[in-house]
Amino acid sequence: MLTAHPPLPASTSVRLSARHYDLAAVVVLLVLGVCAALTFRDYGLGWDDYTHSEYGELLLAYYGSGFTDKRALSFVNLYMYGGGFDLVSALAAKVLPFDGFETRRLMGALVGIIGLAVAWRLARRIAGPLAGLLALVLLATTPMFYGHMFMNAKDGPFAVAMCVLLLALVRAIQEYPAPSRGTVVFLGLALGLVVGTRILGGIAALFVIAPLALLFGHDVREHGAKPGLKRLGWFVLVLSAGLPLGYLIMGLLWPWSMLEPLNPIRAIAYFSHFFEKPWRELYEGMPVLVPDMPASYVPRLLALKLPESVLLLAVAGCVGIIYIATRRSIDVHKRAGLLLILSAAVVPVAYAATSCSSFHPSPSLRG
Repeated sequence: MLTAHPPLPASTSVRLSARHYDLAAVVVLLVLGVCAALTFRDYGLGWDDYTHSEYGELLLAYYGSGFTDKRALSFVNLYMYGGGFDLVSALAAKVLPFDGFETRRLMGALVGIIGLAVAWRLARRIAGPLAGLLALVLLATTPMFYGHMFMNAKDGPFAVAMCVLLLALVRAIQEYPAPSRGTVVFLGLALGLVVGTRILGGIAALFVIAPLALLFGHDVREHGAKPGLKRLGWFVLVLSAGLPLGYLIMGLLWPWSMLEPLNPIRAIAYFSHFFEKPWRELYEGMPVLVPDMPASYVPRLLALKLPESVLLLAVAGCVGIIYIATRRSIDVHKRAGLLLILSAAVVPVAYAATSCSSFHPSPSLRG
């Protein structure tokens, strides 16, 4: 005789669902790893592959010579960039049974899959296991990420480093005002990885303004201005303990940055203007100098190149975060974490659009 079993408690059901989503995410990552292993040789060369490959060899010579071979510290303009990816690829090419460029494709795939795993964990931390799985699938099926991760030595590693930093910042925001020791170390590592990959990563400082303002405002309402300032100051002080570690990581990946204390500032000044001889690209059927692109260029480029599903969900997500941020019934740390994600999505696009509009249009565009 069959007997009916009582239904599982709601909490058990949630745990089972979470395990299923996480298992699905792991399967997706494994499938992507197999696909990358089978196809990494099929990707061609990027236009600056040769210079990046040489930069990696020069960095390897710099460390291998005990810092006496300093050619890497003045190599074209790449010394203004961190060379961690190029360095690791050059080192891997010494031990793997592939040529240098095949090794670079393979290492790019590895970095990209790490980025996909971090994006999964980030979305999972913010919105749960299902959101993590969906974020992983959406990013893995976005050609601008998946295709570039194999062969883009600048933007691919930088995107992954920024994702790692976002995860560290979300952890810190969720632990406000007393981040754990592990979070401090993680944030220091992530910050060094980002700035040591590209000085532009400093823009992440703008991401934390809105979430910290929300947390501070909540403390002022709940405890008063003086306790609120004390909690904010303690948070900043504790996190600053990770800066020395970040500085060391930056120097390891970007040795030129440590030659003189002001070198990172010099890099910011260098990249603050268009540093190559301008060329023309077609925009709305007209050849336009690259520095003269209008403010609409970046949003329009994203609208054309991102999958429609990603665009629709991105817009819906931004609207949803703005709505949630105004709901005081929701935990303030959750709202602050979501505001951090919103800032990370909106600020770079707004900054790029503003930078484009700050240039004077060329005659071809005025006409």
